[in-house]
Amino acid sequence: MINQTIKIRIAESKDAELLAELGAETFHDAFADHPLMPPKDLKLYWNSAFTASQIISELNDPQSIFLLAEIDRQAVAYAKMERGVTASGVTAKSPLKLKRLYSKQKFIGFGVGALLMKRCLETANEHHHDTIWLTVWEHNLPAQKFYRKWKFEPCGEIEFEMGNALLTDLIMQRSI
Repeated sequence: MINQTIKIRIAESKDAELLAELGAETFHDAFADHPLMPPKDLKLYWNSAFTASQIISELNDPQSIFLLAEIDRQAVAYAKMERGVTASGVTAKSPLKLKRLYSKQKFIGFGVGALLMKRCLETANEHHHDTIWLTVWEHNLPAQKFYRKWKFEPCGEIEFEMGNALLTDLIMQRSI
């Protein structure tokens, strides 16, 4: 069990390099060993989505909100939310998209993801959103199980380009 206190804070521009490294590590670890994930396409996506310049651009976007989870000032997980986007099947007047929620492997199962999710829901409520929604790869069963525990329900599917591969994501939503 983790004895240290988990602190969650809003990420800032100065955190771009840290988020790029954390994002690359956690995304790679979540998918690299999955037998249905095309490795070349994973690498293409990974090398473009998790650069410091890409993360700086996302941090500077007023529609984006990044949360950073830390233990003893070490970044162990993060979440990214986006305002102003929706998808077919999402039933809301004011939706908030949970774009990413990833934890370092050694912290999975110790409540870091749960605290991040709780904070995401609080953030959605604070910003007057009525629904939070996300997409999750159809073969990422552990993530789907986690989201179902948080009362997210499937409401559609969407195709997602990763590198040159076209993958299917489930769309899930829950009311705030």
